[in-house]
Amino acid sequence: QMVRCRRIVFENFFSRMESGKEMKNQRMLDELTELMRIDVSSGQETEIAEHLVKKLEQMGFAITRDEAGATFGGVCGNILAVREGERDGVVCFCSHMDRVPGGIGIKPVEEDGILRSSGDTILAADDLSGVAAILEGVRQAIESGKALPKLEILFTVGEEAGLYGAKAFDVSLLTSKTMYVLDSPGRIGRIVNGAPGRSLLEAQVFGKAAHAGNEPEKGIDAAKIMAEMLATMETGRLDENTTSNFSHLWSKTCEAMNVVCDHAILRGEMRSRSGEKLDRYEAYFQSHCREIAEKRGARVEFKRENTFLPFFIPEDSEMIQIVTESLKEMGIEPQINGGGGGMDGNIFNQKGITCVGIATGYFKNHSTEEYLHLDDFYHAGELVARIIGRIA
Repeated sequence: QMVRCRRIVFENFFSRMESGKEMKNQRMLDELTELMRIDVSSGQETEIAEHLVKKLEQMGFAITRDEAGATFGGVCGNILAVREGERDGVVCFCSHMDRVPGGIGIKPVEEDGILRSSGDTILAADDLSGVAAILEGVRQAIESGKALPKLEILFTVGEEAGLYGAKAFDVSLLTSKTMYVLDSPGRIGRIVNGAPGRSLLEAQVFGKAAHAGNEPEKGIDAAKIMAEMLATMETGRLDENTTSNFSHLWSKTCEAMNVVCDHAILRGEMRSRSGEKLDRYEAYFQSHCREIAEKRGARVEFKRENTFLPFFIPEDSEMIQIVTESLKEMGIEPQINGGGGGMDGNIFNQKGITCVGIATGYFKNHSTEEYLHLDDFYHAGELVARIIGRIA
């Protein structure tokens, strides 16, 4: 009887929704494009934060703001919005407010169910589609008139610059021990249950300076040695979930053309969903570079910085089941897989808050070719409302 009663309540909660059908939610679209037109960059989220605070307060949320921006040279903190519930349970949703460079002066253009920029900027669907979907889903839940659980919404800063907002956030402020992060590319139905960890690797090569015209043979060319290291190193796609990329090559000391370079730096990243594989690649990187340096008479020093750790959430976990059941009610087939990029969820999983990512319909993010499937975006708002309903 209890299961039957809960099912009836849940079905009544969504009695006005036409799931699995094409639809247009003008309110969602207008709010999304309004947010896109606000100029934002990592560390400079104040204007959009003020807009979001007003919207959340109008829905009855109490707002807490921190000083996360100061930890990475920014001026804005994270926004935590909390609405106390009328019934047991709590649910937390998260998206980030910032965007990658190239997001100033965005002019959204809608055509045949797709939203793009005018072509000279990014679209910032990463991650404003997540922000707008959370706002809409919460509105739908409130407008249903049903008793709701406690709602927690976290909008972070500095995600694109290095997950700085998540790193600075005090998770003790949350009641929920799980979090749905609406910040993943892909069609509606995609659930990201794993993401790689990322470490930065650096090799500094120390050679020997000499006059490049009078006695080059007396020098040890650190730049040439660095180039040999990179040219012979295994990089790119290493296996299905491990990659490496070295894109920063420079010298701090050798600006003159007539001096054999005595100091060069090679810097890049490695990513994997396996911490063991990250350690293994670092060991390979060091042995490879050291062997070449010693053969050429140079010295090499290494650094490693872990920017975030990998995570994996089993498919049979309760929070994933809540999403898959909600999607099936909408007539959408769930697709559970791992991602290749980092997100706030990496940090929060590390801090003890179990997170999964949810796709909102965007593709080619971080480029001027970024686009958003609007039907997927509208359904993402409904999905948020349905998750709230299932928690209730």
